[in-house]
Amino acid sequence: MNLLFITKLLPRADIIGGPILIYHRIKNLSLMGHNITLIAPAQSDKDREDTSLKPYCDKILLIDSVKDRSEEKVDDLFKKFNMKRPKFFLSGDGGYNKEIEEALRKSVKENHFDAVIAEYSMAGQYLEANQDIFPPDTLTVISVHECYTKAFELRAAKGEDISNAQIKELHDYEFTMYNAVDRILSLTREDSEILINYEPGLRKKVRIVPHGVDTEFYYPPVDKSRDENSKRMLYLGNFEHYPNVDAARNFIDHCWNHILQEVPDAKFYAIGFHPPHELLDLRSDNIIVMEGGDNENVRQLYWKSDVFVAPIELGTGFRGKILESMACGLPVVATPLATFGIDPSHGNDMFVADDYDTFARYVIRLLKDAELRKTIADNGLKLVKKFDHIYASEKLAQVFSEGKQDRL
Repeated sequence: MNLLFITKLLPRADIIGGPILIYHRIKNLSLMGHNITLIAPAQSDKDREDTSLKPYCDKILLIDSVKDRSEEKVDDLFKKFNMKRPKFFLSGDGGYNKEIEEALRKSVKENHFDAVIAEYSMAGQYLEANQDIFPPDTLTVISVHECYTKAFELRAAKGEDISNAQIKELHDYEFTMYNAVDRILSLTREDSEILINYEPGLRKKVRIVPHGVDTEFYYPPVDKSRDENSKRMLYLGNFEHYPNVDAARNFIDHCWNHILQEVPDAKFYAIGFHPPHELLDLRSDNIIVMEGGDNENVRQLYWKSDVFVAPIELGTGFRGKILESMACGLPVVATPLATFGIDPSHGNDMFVADDYDTFARYVIRLLKDAELRKTIADNGLKLVKKFDHIYASEKLAQVFSEGKQDRL
């Protein structure tokens, strides 16, 4: 099949978070014999110089990102779109880019694609606004990494200044997009139900294609990289995505003092892209907040840590970092929201806690008991092997094939 991907961030082999999922989707679909064209924004020289997807794509169209669009320009675009496209879709990561839209229209005019896939709902705006360009036999797909409406409702419930009117505006446009395309990809069963609860008519369109992990790259340390007496806890995430900031704050604000009383030499590492001042200001001898590196650097972090913590309260979707940490032999303590799509056995594959006193107690138990850490890590490793990226890519190919047949 000829496939066209549009993404809000450039997928690269050395990156973490959602883009690595897209990288592996493209890589594995290519290895299965599909032809791939990619349209993606470039945010940095590293993006522009990257060649990791070159072996797997027939064509890569890199468009300079407009991430830093001014508020005035966002207002102008808001008016241009008759105030129907929320400002959230016009700014930030993956915000509307006229050149991406033009590249899409040109590509579809010059080539026939069996499916066009918008990775992240943010990129779905190009499919919704350009329905007239797609031939009747071209499948249109939005891959929903998180439901924005639900994410904003959760943020408002935690006290963020988000009005009901803003949420309604976001909901109306988000679900207009989903109704405009042929298929919706969801990363987890829980996320699919969130979408269907908002819009029951989407049930016939939604397909679950899970996240994955590269088990050839992420594996337990083969030497003595992990010091059993180090008492290191790790949280990893892109801090430009606020739920990751919130998660790190949750751990520091609600768990840290309790843990430090019981394990005075414990250290907490919050690592990721662009940590904001609200996290940097919390640094101490035992709390280390720093910029993350590429995936090789991340693997080293997993290998040198003792417990991975996922105190996540905001956002939806699938947390690939939990799979990576488990694949590297780390025991995990997580909130229920963080485990969407993984379905772990509590107390066997990982510890799951819905309040922070309990969360802290599980972390303390693991830090004090090397045998317990090993038992949980070994069980987690067995579970994570079911999530290799190749299985998710095979499921994705089936979705395209089934959808294509429906269009014929």
